[in-house]
Amino acid sequence: MDNLARQDTLEAEIGPFLEKFSMVLWPDEIRRLGHEFLARFPSQRRLEIASALTWANPFFIADIPGDAAAKLFLNLNQFAEFTMRAKLTAQRARQLNVLVACAPKSASTFIEAALRKALELPSAGLFTATTSAYSGSTLGANLREQEPDELALIRNGLNGKGYVAQHHSRCTPYVAMLLKTYNIRPIVTHRNLFDTIVSLDDMMCGYRKGEPDDAKYYFSDGLPANYGALDREERLTITAQRNTAWFIQFYVSWKKCERIGLVKPLWISYEDDFLGDKVLLAERVSQYLGAEVADVEKLAEAFADKRDAGARRFNKGVSGRGRDMPQSVRDIILKTAHYYRDEEDLTPLIDG
Repeated sequence: MDNLARQDTLEAEIGPFLEKFSMVLWPDEIRRLGHEFLARFPSQRRLEIASALTWANPFFIADIPGDAAAKLFLNLNQFAEFTMRAKLTAQRARQLNVLVACAPKSASTFIEAALRKALELPSAGLFTATTSAYSGSTLGANLREQEPDELALIRNGLNGKGYVAQHHSRCTPYVAMLLKTYNIRPIVTHRNLFDTIVSLDDMMCGYRKGEPDDAKYYFSDGLPANYGALDREERLTITAQRNTAWFIQFYVSWKKCERIGLVKPLWISYEDDFLGDKVLLAERVSQYLGAEVADVEKLAEAFADKRDAGARRFNKGVSGRGRDMPQSVRDIILKTAHYYRDEEDLTPLIDG
């Protein structure tokens, strides 16, 4: 009975361990933790567990002896076949896959969480190939372009459940074709740029205190270590300089791909939709995703529920925060927008 109890305990530890293991970045720690956990299992289980560990963390490869490793050798023809089979299975899967493609500070984290709750779907990470939807920051990937990675699309397309993902991803013809191939429904969120820059600064000042230790955040936000010690105009200036072109390119890229028929996203405006009538927003989302899977009442309730708003990065929840922005910072935003004046109507981003 003691052996059975220990075995049951070990089995119960697998899921929680894999979740934590997916967040480990440093090579020595990955190697140590992975092999220590692997050694706890009988030899007949170790290939299965080693596979699970590699699936959870992309940087773990088990120390498999030469002869055993040779038996696991995979040639290019086999890899091509397995890839085709995986892609086919993911493409044919009957599950709802949603990508919230979002401009930062457009209530996207709140919206993604509300969608997960109403649709009863898990989170997914589509730009890093790990089991955790939240590993991008922990693994130092936040400064990457967060466009979907095909391996991650396949992995999540095989989960048998569907998912809701949330990424700051611009659209390209390549990305649009990936979304179509793997049956992903994009919801694009956007917000007034003046308000966005102020909200970004507010968020970053929440963890950047102007201390030397702030240097550790560089791979999360790309800002200098002394950001928190700068005065407001300096902070807003560097934030506008760093982000404005990307925000505009984000909006224009989705509009261009939509115009040429590569993608049909649902557009959600922070001002008109998120701060507007939640029932109308729920009805739009339900119509887009399908009433058979997206219940209007559940969606409206989730969009209106702000009980854990802090955990969902919901800040002030108002429009007009950028009206007191220094004119020098407004000029940066307006000048950058002017360069794109012939590409797209940017009124939704700069009106106000």
